[in-house]
Amino acid sequence: MRFFTLMVLSLLFTVPAWGTENPTMICPSGIASIGDYQAEVLGKCGEPAVKTQREERRFEKVREGGREKTLSTTVTVDEWTFNFGPREFMQLVLFENGRVKRIESLGYGY
Repeated sequence: MRFFTLMVLSLLFTVPAWGTENPTMICPSGIASIGDYQAEVLGKCGEPAVKTQREERRFEKVREGGREKTLSTTVTVDEWTFNFGPREFMQLVLFENGRVKRIESLGYGY
């Protein structure tokens, strides 16, 4: 039983984590970072394999003159998936209003 437990633990520490969030992404022509504009990412990384876009409605409570109000805004969210081949992790880049908000490593590409 002890051997089995040690084997499972060793596998847990050697298997890469899928869906890991990163502050940067290494591309063929540079490094894309949180805060970059879409045009910058295109220049550094090329065209993504997949692009999706949606609108999200966000609500925020604010105090104004002693009263609480709820403000509503609409945010454009773009998700781009980059596939750099079978020896590299695919990368998911999430943009809000045209700027990189999050970069996430996925599984190996194809």
